Parts: sequence; structure tokens; C-alpha cells
Amino acid sequence: MGRKSLAAERKEDILNAFEQCILERGIEGTSFQHIAQVLGVDRKMISHYFGNREALVDAMTQRIDNGFNSRMNEALANLEQSASIIELVETFYDQNESNEHTEILWAEITAYATRSEAVRQRLRQSYDKMFWSIGEALKREHPNVPKNQFQTAVHTIATLLERSSMFQWLGVKEVSVKSVKAAIEKVLESLE
Repeated sequence: MGRKSLAAERKEDILNAFEQCILERGIEGTSFQHIAQVLGVDRKMISHYFGNREALVDAMTQRIDNGFNSRMNEALANLEQSASIIELVETFYDQNESNEHTEILWAEITAYATRSEAVRQRLRQSYDKMFWSIGEALKREHPNVPKNQFQTAVHTIATLLERSSMFQWLGVKEVSVKSVKAAIEKVLESLE
């Protein structure tokens, strides 16, 4: 395999420095100058590769989203066609261990999305993929569920999966993989 282009390497370095700055200062508190200081370069280099803050935040969002999609695809690939939704949940948690770093980045990007249509659109697409993946697994297990009930189940399961990692990171009592699985099992029982 060939070597990454210099431009790709520089962009990756800038995103790594931006990530570090987000963790220290938040998105709004981070300037191109801060990123340049972390890298030991002139701030014009950041502008050269990303142009503006919007493009930089969008690139960071895409990077995090690509990582999430990769983990979700891996979770789905590890399942057999007959696997249950609970097996998907277990695989998802195995692939998506919550950590403070990820939760801070996601919270910052979500807050930024309130002011950026491009970032909001990227997040929407990410969540649409998550809902679709859960729906596909649920369809295999419960093919004859009425549409309304099916959509409610998909939304409930997706919300439990997505929000529970933040609750765990915050240290909310009684939130664990075990409790999330128990709640999802109740949702599945309602479909029978």
C-alpha cells in the first residue's frame, strides 16, 4: 500500500490537534491560532487546509461519524442473519466502549450543530444510519409487527443505545449495559 499524501497527513495532524484543543477549550474556545500552537506551525497552514471553522468542524464530525459507522458495520458484520437484537446490542457495546474523550467531542459537536446546518445534516445522516441498522436487525426478529409499533421500538432502542453511553460517562446511577439490555428486552417483549 502506498504512503498517505502529505496533504492527507497534514489534515490528520490538524484534526488531531483540533481534537486536543476541543478537549481542553471546547469548539467555541478553540481558534486556528490555538491549533497552530499545538502543532508548532503558522496558523495560515490551518486555513490553507480547512479554510474556516465550519469546514474544520465538519471534517471532525465526519471523522467521528466514520469511526461510529465503522464500529456499527463491524457489529453488524459479526452477526449472523438470524442474530437477535439483543446480540446486536451486546456487539454494539463491545465495539463502542464509552469514554470521556468521545463523549466530550460528541457533546461539543452536537452543541455546534445548533449553529451549523452542515454539521446538523451530517449528524442527522449518522443517526439515520443507526436507526436503519437497528430497524434491519429488528425486522429479522419481528417481521410482522405493525408499522407504528415497529417504529416506536426502533426509536426506543436507538435512544437507549445512544444516550446510555453518555449517562454512563456522567456516572448516572443504575445505568449499565445490563440495565439497558433489560429495558430493550421489555421493548422486544411488547412486540410479541
